[in-house]
Amino acid sequence: MRHPVMGGSGSSIPAPAPATRQARGLGRLTAGRLVLGNLLVALLYAGLGAAAGLFFARFGLFPSPIWLPAGVAAVACLLAGWRLVPGLFTASFAVNYLLLDAALLTAGLISLSNSLGPLAGAWLTRRLRPPTGLFTRLRGVFGFLAGSVVLHAAVTSGGGTAALLLAGGLPLEAGYAVASQWLLSDAGGVFFLAPALMLWLGVERTPPAPGTAAGTADTLVLAATAGLTALVFALPPPLAALVQPEAVFLLTIPVTWVTLRISLRAAYSLLTLISVVATVGTLAGLGPFQPEVVANPLRAVGMMIVLMATNALALMALLSERREAEALLAEGNARLTAEVAARTAELRHRAETDDLTGIGNRGHFLRCLTEAFAEARRQGSPLALVVLDLDHFRPLNDMRGHAAGDLALQAVAQLCAAQLEGWNASFGRLGGEVFAALLPGSGAVEGASLAEGLRAAIARHSFTFEDDAVPARMTASLGVTGLLPGDASAEELLKRADAAVFLAKAKGRNRVEVRMVTEVPTEMRARNLGR
Repeated sequence: MRHPVMGGSGSSIPAPAPATRQARGLGRLTAGRLVLGNLLVALLYAGLGAAAGLFFARFGLFPSPIWLPAGVAAVACLLAGWRLVPGLFTASFAVNYLLLDAALLTAGLISLSNSLGPLAGAWLTRRLRPPTGLFTRLRGVFGFLAGSVVLHAAVTSGGGTAALLLAGGLPLEAGYAVASQWLLSDAGGVFFLAPALMLWLGVERTPPAPGTAAGTADTLVLAATAGLTALVFALPPPLAALVQPEAVFLLTIPVTWVTLRISLRAAYSLLTLISVVATVGTLAGLGPFQPEVVANPLRAVGMMIVLMATNALALMALLSERREAEALLAEGNARLTAEVAARTAELRHRAETDDLTGIGNRGHFLRCLTEAFAEARRQGSPLALVVLDLDHFRPLNDMRGHAAGDLALQAVAQLCAAQLEGWNASFGRLGGEVFAALLPGSGAVEGASLAEGLRAAIARHSFTFEDDAVPARMTASLGVTGLLPGDASAEELLKRADAAVFLAKAKGRNRVEVRMVTEVPTEMRARNLGR
């Protein structure tokens, strides 16, 4: 006896996936767009229903072994929930009443169950799905199968069978057989079509295959699989006997390849094509699944597609979970690396910085001097060194206190840093009241010019301190030297510059002395100078 078969699925699912954003967007649709959406869903549902009904009617197969309109209903409800139910109900009623010759009341009851099934299925999917995506977690795949496939099909098949029993056109003893066939038909339609539609429409997204876009080999595998499927299921019985039915299950291998190398969307599109071609070919008496070889040809087709689809969904879920775990691990490693680098930079900065003045300390400056000396030797370029020693700094500490001395050192560091702006220079505190400036690429003449600027800036500055209304005046003695051909190490430059400082102090302080000879001056031998 003829009886109609329909299906649908679910309500909108709030989760931070593209499906959620689209569902929320539909919540703000205007009435006109909502009507248009229902019209499009109704046309697609009714069109597929009419095509499937007329095709399977030729073979006397009712209910349809795979009812693809059920996949349309599932996607419609996952996308917009109850908002597109009017379109589904109208399409279901039209197919049942006009095409399948159901009575008015029977068609209405069947269409009501076809509307409730999708909503119930989507409710369960929403309860079971993870927040990160439907097809990117095994939990999400299970939620889709349990809700949008099984529960949806159970409601539609149960309601439809009950409607036929109430109408009196179906014997009670045939109810179980009809309900089970109906359930498998609707579940198959959702299982085979809904994921492909959802992926193509962007209702759900899955990560692409690792690396870049699909290469030529991947595209060839996809095209060759589609062509091979069409060829195998177009073989007439004499030639089809050459292909063992078990061999057709090897199509799982290229479907797996497409899943892993391209995307789940491409794999499920290929899978939908395989399911349609295999079903049509088998019903037409073509291909390897024939009654003489296989007890139930359509069941064999269904098992093949279920195997491929389950394999593709499970693979993508596992792959997505692994990729997310790897991404989280990489993110954690990057964050840890950044934290270690920041901490290392902070420790290095502290190790190289003078705590009082904030400029480079003695160790840092001497390392810079050694590196600059080696570079100047390699490049044959000039190098100048300026050493600055504050005059009579100890009396300042004794008369105004160490706090005032610290403030004075900080002010001198700031003054010198301002004078060094625009110079290729390294500046540091060698200790106590002694500072030094290193000038790569500059000779002693340029160093002397800079030193004079430093001396004048300090001499004209008024140093003010807390609780002291009288500003202090300070001066500095500066020694300048440059790189000589006979210099064997950076220490020789430092010794000459230090000797030039002693000469400046010996000649009255508050002056700049340039020294380009290595002999120790007589004034330093006397060791009778107070710095």
